[in-house]
Amino acid sequence: MFELSSEVRTADDDVAAALAYARSVAGRSHVAEDLAMHWALAHPEAARLAAARPGPALTWRLTDLAVADAPSEDLLEALGAWERTAAWVAAEQARVLQELQRRVAASTWAQKGLREDVAGTLAVSGRAAGILCDRARELTAAPEVHDALREGVLSVRKADVLLRDTGSLPASEARRVHDALIAQAPLLTAPQLGAAARRAVLELDPHAAEARHRQAREERCVVLEPAADCMATIRAYLPATDAVRAMRALDAVAAAAAPEDPRGIDARRADALVDVLAAVLDAGVSVQATSPGRRRRRTPRLNLTISTDALAGATSTAGFLDGYGPVLPSLARRLAHEAAWHFVRTDPATGEALEQPGSRYRPPEALRSAIIARDVTCTFPGCRVSAQVCDLDHTVPFDDTREAAEQTRRSNLTALCRHHHRLKTHGRWTPSRDPDSGVVVWTSPGGKPYTRDPVEAPGEPDRRLARREADQGGGDVGAGHQGAGRDGDVGDDRSSLTGADPPDPAPF
Repeated sequence: MFELSSEVRTADDDVAAALAYARSVAGRSHVAEDLAMHWALAHPEAARLAAARPGPALTWRLTDLAVADAPSEDLLEALGAWERTAAWVAAEQARVLQELQRRVAASTWAQKGLREDVAGTLAVSGRAAGILCDRARELTAAPEVHDALREGVLSVRKADVLLRDTGSLPASEARRVHDALIAQAPLLTAPQLGAAARRAVLELDPHAAEARHRQAREERCVVLEPAADCMATIRAYLPATDAVRAMRALDAVAAAAAPEDPRGIDARRADALVDVLAAVLDAGVSVQATSPGRRRRRTPRLNLTISTDALAGATSTAGFLDGYGPVLPSLARRLAHEAAWHFVRTDPATGEALEQPGSRYRPPEALRSAIIARDVTCTFPGCRVSAQVCDLDHTVPFDDTREAAEQTRRSNLTALCRHHHRLKTHGRWTPSRDPDSGVVVWTSPGGKPYTRDPVEAPGEPDRRLARREADQGGGDVGAGHQGAGRDGDVGDDRSSLTGADPPDPAPF
């Protein structure tokens, strides 16, 4: 990032802004860097806003922006610039609170009184004031996070997530995780950043993580919370595996509805929960779905991935529970007894799963499983829809006049949720995969690139901490995928949950 100046802009300034922007968004992809450079030179004011460091100069520039007359490219980057400015404001607010906290550190009652002073000054609740005070205190112990917040590298939410999910670590280990993840934070969503932090915490001290899991498990509960409009929320605090099992079961009942069922997927899940539990009260037996019609579906599957070394107890590498994220290897080993296994190799350069090409439009089961293992989620940047329920799309559209084996192969298949599959087909967004880095680059209709780094095969050792010092390659490490039951058509499953219009792309 660089400082904006109120002086007259020069061509050299535009080039500098374009370079700064391209490097900030490209990640490990030279293809994305070239696209970003081309876009930035075509939209210099947008590039300057995108690369500008938050502070008084940027705030002045944003407030002076003629919103009604500015190009859409400038407005999108102004939106991002205001987000960085909000982070800068939160960091400066925390700096003031830290000084106030230092002045009352010697008195417990003065500390409690400070929270009430903050609440009164800001006209907020004591709980809201406590959140601000807690953030300031946590940032005092993590100056690297505070600096990243001040620079706009972390948003307020990302900073809170990072502090929360590393809060169980000693300060030195937490700093190690922070340093490794902050550099990647601009290209990650807050949930993705949280998952990366939780994985690092599990692997840094698995014994302490195991103890925390046992303690947390004792606090499992189900709570009813009243809501407006004669509605209520049922909140369940469960072990991750139990929670994912419950959601898979609700998904299975919801997917059994007839195609003409007018209810959305969320409503069908809610009705399924009520129907199943009401049956216990009414007759003590399970209940059939009450939708207008039902379709026969395959048994739902719980997918867990873990390296063979971790399965054998030789390493503490975290497992990956589809629909949740990183889990303790000990938890994965306990589930192994009830699983069927599928083994794949991983790419030594990117850590992604590998497999062989198919001989027809629809990929064979082995290739389908490998694409799901490689992509893990939809490959649109920031999307976390599981690849298990995604369509597998030919990046370059399938051509009936060419050999299928040249097209239905790993390099030309990618997992896309139905929404982003539609976006590609109808919205003029273009994805491509950088063969050297494994980065998926999406180009908007306006030519702006967005990147999605390759997902190292879940269960493989996390390279983020090592990558902080130097890039390290991996080997062909076996990773097992375990499940029990459903091997259904991925695209059809997604379609059954959301409904698909006739002109939409064909799923598989």
